[in-house]
Amino acid sequence: MNAVRGKILIADDDPTVRIVLTKLFEKSGFEVIAAQNGKEAVERLTSDILAVILDLDMPEMNGIGCLRYIQQHMEDISPIMLTANEDISNAVEAMRNGAFDYITKPFNPLKLRALVDKAIATDAQARRLHQVEAELAHAREHEIEMAARIQQTLLMGAPPRDFKGLEIASATIPSHKVDGDFYDFIAVDSKRLDVIVGDVMGKGIASALMGAATKSYFMHVIHELGCAACHINPYPEADAIVSGVHAAMIHQMEALETFVTLCYARFDMASSQMRFVDCGHMRTIHYRCQTGNCTLLEGVNMPLGFPETVPFTLHTESFGLGDLFFFYSDGLTEAMTTEGQLFGEDRLTALIPQYAAIPPDQIIHRIWKDIVAFSGSETFRDDFTCVVVKITPSLLMPSGSSEKHGEFSMKFSSDLSELSRIRHFVRDACIAVFPQLLNEDRISMIELAVTEVVTNIIRHAYGGVSDKPIEISIGFENNALMIEFLDQGKSFDPDRAPPPQFDGSREGGFGLYIISHIADDVVYEKRQNNTNRTRLKIYPGHGPDSAPDV
Repeated sequence: MNAVRGKILIADDDPTVRIVLTKLFEKSGFEVIAAQNGKEAVERLTSDILAVILDLDMPEMNGIGCLRYIQQHMEDISPIMLTANEDISNAVEAMRNGAFDYITKPFNPLKLRALVDKAIATDAQARRLHQVEAELAHAREHEIEMAARIQQTLLMGAPPRDFKGLEIASATIPSHKVDGDFYDFIAVDSKRLDVIVGDVMGKGIASALMGAATKSYFMHVIHELGCAACHINPYPEADAIVSGVHAAMIHQMEALETFVTLCYARFDMASSQMRFVDCGHMRTIHYRCQTGNCTLLEGVNMPLGFPETVPFTLHTESFGLGDLFFFYSDGLTEAMTTEGQLFGEDRLTALIPQYAAIPPDQIIHRIWKDIVAFSGSETFRDDFTCVVVKITPSLLMPSGSSEKHGEFSMKFSSDLSELSRIRHFVRDACIAVFPQLLNEDRISMIELAVTEVVTNIIRHAYGGVSDKPIEISIGFENNALMIEFLDQGKSFDPDRAPPPQFDGSREGGFGLYIISHIADDVVYEKRQNNTNRTRLKIYPGHGPDSAPDV
């Protein structure tokens, strides 16, 4: 007994045709499944059927309806259509909708059997091709996944976690899994850190390779120019490094018709300066904590790969406690809504002051969520890459152990919305002044006292006017934390303020009560320049149990 070659489905409402077709193909070694209408044919379709023969004119569901169902759910089968002589136009329509061929009734059995064999062979070849394409697609996907992992190693340097005075976070989300964005961090010494952020024109593996090559050239040029590890020569400045990389790569980039936008920034904690070279990159956002405003930093040089007619220019930007620098790729500003509206530089810049008080990694996450909400998609046209560098107190502390040192000063406006920024400033400064002596509970109580002082200044000294200056200074003097507040409003006499009534009979007075129980000494005075000064003295050794139970 010969082995069954496979299954064939035939569908025809004429019982005679079903019998003839069944006997014809059973003799050819096939298992035949017969259906008497289109609906039954669809119900009896299985994935192991090799060929389908459909009559065009059937009740409940005609041949065209069956054909469309098969094309939607079993695209590897190309049915053969049976039609009467007068139905040629319908047969042609069936061919347009994916039928393998058609044959007219009455049909020649040998011709029909040959046509079925041809359809089976053609479909089998198509299935093999689809399988090969699927295997190749899987292999390409695997290669891209591996390339993406390599990219994270070669292109994305890890931010230093222990560089005193800087808090750094970075993130990249490729639009095509592999891209040409890159960044790196180079610790020159304990006081200087270099940050490199770049973007290669184009997308995909070729751009990633160019990005890796560019990073490699930076390391090579730095070694040749300065040999920093052995300190034979002074460590080169950013403009000399970028110039060396450009000279080494210009001919290759011209040959490949590509270019790299770049910002090379050096954070010098000893001088409180960021010196940078910008080569056509997105403008770096510098948030100034003291003013609450942002400055957009840009250079004058063309991207690497363009013939330079002027030397690479080094720019200098001073920074202070709480300042923040935001480096990013054009994937952020060019994120787009379905209507074609860009997220834009202005919208991005406006977000930075809102998030400046939170840690850098949370800043990146918040901005990513805002861009996703704006564009309505988590997939961007271009790569999402950014680096956040925040200035923390530890390296802005003066060295030594004199009687008075470690003073921090910042100006704020008389607006209750500033309280969050003020608390953040107070926390950072307290940790800087007393890094070993203040615990979390004590700092929280100090924040509470400062909040009460500032609230009193806003409400009473300035009468609720929101654009008046308040200057806060925090320092260490004679083993005590000194917090000083300066304002230009109405003077305050604490002796005239009524004490708080804890039985609820009268409101008010609780702020002064809280302040006096948290601080070891409180001074209110009117200075000669018509400025009010409030000064709190707090000894760090005193625990939070000295604070009132409120």
